[in-house]
Amino acid sequence: MPVFLNNPKNRLRLRAALIAVAVSSVSLAPAPGYAQSEAGPRAEGRVSGVVVNASGDFLHGAEVRVEGSDIVGVTDSDGRFTLQRVPAGTQQLSISYIGFETGHETVEVGTSAAAEVKVALKPRTTDTAGDIVVSRSRPIAESEEAALQLKRASTSLVDVIAADSAGRFPDQNIAAAVSRLPGVSVGRDQGQERYISLRGSPASWTTMAFDGVNVISPAGRETRFDTIPSSIASQTVIRKAVTADMPGETVAGNINIVTRSPFDYPGLKASLDGGYGYNDLGQGKQYNVSGFLSGRFANDTIGVLVGGSRYERDMVTDNFENSWEIAPEDQEPGGQNRIWNAKTQNKLYRLKRSNTSFSGRVEWRPDSDNKVFFSSIYSQFRDDELRNAWVFDLDQDAKKTSSSKVGTTTGYADIRTGNTPMRGTLYGAEIESTLNSNSSRQSIFTNTLAGEHEMDTWKIKWRLNYTRADDRSKPPFQSSWSSPTDFTKRPTLVYDFTDPNLSKVQLFNTVRNANGTYSAGAARPYISPTELQFLSMTRNRQLDRTNAYTGKLDIEHSLELFGANTVFQFGGEYDKRTKTSRRTVLEVTPATLAAAGLASPTQGDISIDTPYKGKLPLGYGFKYFSSELGTALFDKYVAAGAAQIQKDTSQKNDYRVTEEVIAGYAMGTTYFDWGNIVYGARIERIKNTGSALSMTNSGWMPTVVSNSFVSVYPSIHVNWDINRNMKLRLSGNTGAARPDYDQMRPNFSYNDTDQIVSGGNPKAKPERAKGVDLYFEWYMPSRGFFSVGGYYKDLKDILYDVELTQFGSDVLNSGGIDRSDYRYSTIANGGGGHIKGIEFAFSQPLEGLARSAGLPDWAQGFGIQTNLTLNDSKATTPDGRTTDLPGASPLIYNISGYYERYGFSARVSYQWQKAYLDAIGSGDIIGDTYWANVARLDLSLRYSINDNIQLYLDANNLTNEAGIRYQGSYSRPIEHELFGRRYLAGVRLNF
Repeated sequence: MPVFLNNPKNRLRLRAALIAVAVSSVSLAPAPGYAQSEAGPRAEGRVSGVVVNASGDFLHGAEVRVEGSDIVGVTDSDGRFTLQRVPAGTQQLSISYIGFETGHETVEVGTSAAAEVKVALKPRTTDTAGDIVVSRSRPIAESEEAALQLKRASTSLVDVIAADSAGRFPDQNIAAAVSRLPGVSVGRDQGQERYISLRGSPASWTTMAFDGVNVISPAGRETRFDTIPSSIASQTVIRKAVTADMPGETVAGNINIVTRSPFDYPGLKASLDGGYGYNDLGQGKQYNVSGFLSGRFANDTIGVLVGGSRYERDMVTDNFENSWEIAPEDQEPGGQNRIWNAKTQNKLYRLKRSNTSFSGRVEWRPDSDNKVFFSSIYSQFRDDELRNAWVFDLDQDAKKTSSSKVGTTTGYADIRTGNTPMRGTLYGAEIESTLNSNSSRQSIFTNTLAGEHEMDTWKIKWRLNYTRADDRSKPPFQSSWSSPTDFTKRPTLVYDFTDPNLSKVQLFNTVRNANGTYSAGAARPYISPTELQFLSMTRNRQLDRTNAYTGKLDIEHSLELFGANTVFQFGGEYDKRTKTSRRTVLEVTPATLAAAGLASPTQGDISIDTPYKGKLPLGYGFKYFSSELGTALFDKYVAAGAAQIQKDTSQKNDYRVTEEVIAGYAMGTTYFDWGNIVYGARIERIKNTGSALSMTNSGWMPTVVSNSFVSVYPSIHVNWDINRNMKLRLSGNTGAARPDYDQMRPNFSYNDTDQIVSGGNPKAKPERAKGVDLYFEWYMPSRGFFSVGGYYKDLKDILYDVELTQFGSDVLNSGGIDRSDYRYSTIANGGGGHIKGIEFAFSQPLEGLARSAGLPDWAQGFGIQTNLTLNDSKATTPDGRTTDLPGASPLIYNISGYYERYGFSARVSYQWQKAYLDAIGSGDIIGDTYWANVARLDLSLRYSINDNIQLYLDANNLTNEAGIRYQGSYSRPIEHELFGRRYLAGVRLNF
């Protein structure tokens, strides 16, 4: 700590935090003029109750206010609320919830026991005669009303996705569901939503929590949300503005997945969902099964809920990839400005992807003031892929044009032969191939023991959590092959890259002429399974495991501060996370086979006759391979002793990083008749310890590096109720994104000749952000909603891959050599930057407009939902360039039109995302890497036969949108993949 205080900026941060805590602590003392009067203390009591709808279902997020005061509460997921310090006597409560008439309840408040009430709200929809109209099931309206109500009741800036009335989200995983909200962009893999970027920030700045406890993803800081099926959640809350009770690692926002509780339902509840469908590309099947069962026992004091889900799909992809370069072989005039394609390839996938989850919760509520629960969730994303990769290595064996004769080489980057970067002919082109059967699993196993206890004006919440996150790779085998060295045994390749949506190649035999030049022979539209030579087969066993332990304690106290009702909250959190990575590669090579007396295989040994499943016009034929045949072949080699452990792979990659965080915070929420203010600060001490092996002249030696620092995060949020339906939110907040675990590992290696050290950077500092948000929200009486808001984040210490001038450590010194002055290739903190933008959101049922226009009842079921985000981000790279932040799309919008009447509902959703920066290039004329524009159209149909049975049909990616990355210009694609459309039909049962 003394080292921390030596820094004037750190002393200033700590002083600010202590001031915030002191201001909050004032609330612990009675306010002059209110705590004591000449007549004695004011008589006070508590009011508790439940808010339900006309069907008896609990309403979560309903606002309950004591009229004429600043005392306000919000119902939990079980519809319960508690109002503290209510003046004794007769009081009038008002209860509001979007889509319902405001309820009013008179209650007698005493000082001995809490007054109990139960309020049933009536829906607001009426016909022209003023009678209430209930038009059977309204899943879209009810989920939208629930989401807006939770948003309105929140004391900070949030967006919410609530499951529909049938207990279901519209998408298969959390990433897909969240992608429809304002300010959200997603990163996709094989067409499936995976990473979430909030308001232009890197994906690693978005954290994930289950029921308020932050959980590390199997991939580390960059959370993979495709690991989480949406079926386990009752709602997903996106907190965009950080408060003091949230971990400081939350910079852009937090995705909190709120799981179901058995007390969310009035009694026994069961749901079962079954769906079946297919993908049009490759005709692969998909299915979905999910459900849960919830009940209460022992006079409603014990609740048990169990659930599970399974989603699986078979699919194929059409893919081509390119590698662009300024070719050193091009020595002709203007060569420095010509960009050539050094390698073009097709990765042709046959995939089986699945999400599986199991969850359970046991909850004990002996009375309305106490609850204890234990929840356990296991979720796994599994990816089994068979990949035929055909790589046409265009620059293999190419020579500089200044040192060769025309026509005697391959012709790569040689404009003298008539070739251009986009069209040409190459002689004796090498084909490289990999036939890989990969299997990977990302799983999260999280367990929480928790309690909540109310004692008069005090409330205590505690959480104990253990989470294990695994990223496991268990491929049966990977294999690599290549053409022979003889040009005449390689094909002549005619290429055409003029269409950015198709890298076209045609193959011909290669003929060597008498004068030493080459020419194209007969067409060769087929890659034989015997023409490529065997290079290796490997089996990679890798496990990245994170064990995380969390303990949280939150204490709340309600009192008056300067005459206003205030909730003072303070607490602490302890986190210990240890990530270990272990990798072992078993390999078979021609040399190991020869030593065992075995001949090298051909691709024909594992080939099958299954026809090509894709639709991409490849320009050549090939054979798929069998995973079973390849596995049996590899096992045969292992049994014969022809396999060996790949040298140095484990030593280079194995590591262990431990992160320990001790945090404390103080926060106050003061309520006024015009709104509330949330203010406070959080202080965290972080200690990192990394251990790995480093390469030295004496071999591999253990290296241990530690680092610790203290950070302070103040924040303030002002929520002004302009009137009953309008809010203005202003917030200032801070946060810091720490480097990922693999970036902190001390796996060092060095080169004495070049005097350079390479490896992770345990000393890297967090990326820091200070942000301001200003939002206006209008909750329209017609169940409509409009919001507009602006945000700005000032950034510093942004992390980049760099080469530092000095390693600065003696851990690699040996043999009398001082390597502390070597250059250091690593990740390090660079310059600053900013993120700023504007968000718009609008939703409106058109029922009222249609009714006022005199349209018939059937025409009153239409509605619209839309949002738009305009974003700008800038950062300074180590080489002094100014670029966008990776992952930050400058323009995102969603438009959804729906119809809902007589038990039938339909929704059409269109999502568009403008091209955004993926990675920083080297600064040459080729340019940086971008993800191209994305436009997706989805359709969802529902029909409720009755309250218990619903039929549905989902159609995804109807635009057949490709996933495209390009370098510098769209005319230079580096990846282009098509995944096809998906259809799923099913039935949902609710009892």
